[in-house]
Amino acid sequence: MSRTSPPIYLSHEERAALERNVKGQKVEKRLYLRSRIVLMAADGLESTEIAKLLNVSEKTCRKWRQRFDEKRLDGIADLERCGAPETFSENERLTIIRLACAEPTVLKNWTLAHLTEMAKEKIGRSISIETVRQILKSAKADDAVLPNSRHTLYIRSRKNGTQ
Repeated sequence: MSRTSPPIYLSHEERAALERNVKGQKVEKRLYLRSRIVLMAADGLESTEIAKLLNVSEKTCRKWRQRFDEKRLDGIADLERCGAPETFSENERLTIIRLACAEPTVLKNWTLAHLTEMAKEKIGRSISIETVRQILKSAKADDAVLPNSRHTLYIRSRKNGTQ
């Protein structure tokens, strides 16, 4: 018993969008392939034929035909990925950033090890040095409220070509 796929019918706008994906210079390879599968299906080819011509599995062809049939052009786009949940809350991350921006009480400058120890005390749970480093690396200047610096910047005005 052979599997027959439902026919794909395209509007003019859908066909134009898929052809742009196929002819475009900066289109991702996976989007190019999905667009080719749908266009070939719209031209009346079966999934087995498309699979042989594009050198992909029949399962791949059926998947993208079905997704396009259900969701149209949105169906050939990648699905959202959720990823792992955040280990530390936004407030804990901001606490660490603000702590790094504050003046250290013991040392002249922060060290990552000392900052990690202070962060453990502030947030009340264990955190690694690498996690603190990653939090600080990902911080934006807008995330922290910087205290006034005790350093002063002196700028001399230029008069008659001298500084």
